[in-house]
Amino acid sequence: MPSQSENVTVVDPERATPDRVTSLTRFQKFAVATILATLLLVAFGGYTRGSGSGFGCADRWPLCEGGALGGVFPRAEFHMVIEWTHRWLAAGVGLLALATALLAWRDHRRDRRVLWPALSAVVLIGVQGYVGRVIVQRELDSDWVTLHLTMAMAITGLLVVGFVNSFFAGGRRPLALDAPDPAWSRWLAAGATVSLTVLLLGSSVHNRYVNGWPLVNDELVPDFTGWVVTLHTTHRVVAALGLLLLAYLATSVVRRHRPRVEVVLVHGALACYVVNVALGAAHVFTFVRSSGLVAAHLALASLVWAMLLTAAVLARRGDETAGGSDARGERTTRARVEV
Repeated sequence: MPSQSENVTVVDPERATPDRVTSLTRFQKFAVATILATLLLVAFGGYTRGSGSGFGCADRWPLCEGGALGGVFPRAEFHMVIEWTHRWLAAGVGLLALATALLAWRDHRRDRRVLWPALSAVVLIGVQGYVGRVIVQRELDSDWVTLHLTMAMAITGLLVVGFVNSFFAGGRRPLALDAPDPAWSRWLAAGATVSLTVLLLGSSVHNRYVNGWPLVNDELVPDFTGWVVTLHTTHRVVAALGLLLLAYLATSVVRRHRPRVEVVLVHGALACYVVNVALGAAHVFTFVRSSGLVAAHLALASLVWAMLLTAAVLARRGDETAGGSDARGERTTRARVEV
């Protein structure tokens, strides 16, 4: 019988389906707990700053000046209690990060993509503690406060990177991608970068109030002779660009048929961002007097950064394990079939 060649779809059993994640490992649980605790600490730090409690323990650190038992505990005064609580929350985050790093050493010491971010987070927390001391000594200098927040976001980023990478440890494939899409991971990285920039610019302008929203001083072309107006204008322009970029990402994540987890992360980030824009407007209209608004605004901005970074790292690692399969985990080969 004559023979002919035809396309035959052959299922590759090793790439047909992704490796299912049935439960989190102990390291992953601690990493999640530390990330959430860090975000809670950031939000409470925003409340502390917004309520004017940052100097509640005077210029003493880490204890409180005039507190009970030599400053170990606070007096029954609002600002002192808030600042004391903020400091002890920070200590709790440090202990969680240390436990996460120890678990990374125990379970992932051969995987530098998991180990080094976890260890680096602990070191950075120690440095951040010192920066907190300097902030108190400098009477809450706003530039040092922004540096403090920058370090908190870096710590969050390191923990996110280690957490996501742990799902790919040992050659596992938690995502089933038919082909790598490096452009997409770069878009996500750009979104995360812009969101972080907006967050840090917002911290810089916090104690430098100007009127008007969405236009600075209600002027289409503000007076740029003053650096405060220039800083506020930059913050709002970058925030608007960030909104457009997130809208693009939210449509692209569906159009590119990305995994569901990325869809949830990107759409969740967009939802938080939109709400945060409204909170930013409320900031201006209430003359930045609500400490609750400050905390919520900072919490959502931090959450956007964490979600977009998670999606970016996930997409990047997914690219490394993709290729050689179609959307159903099959590969097409050329075979000779006898007819």
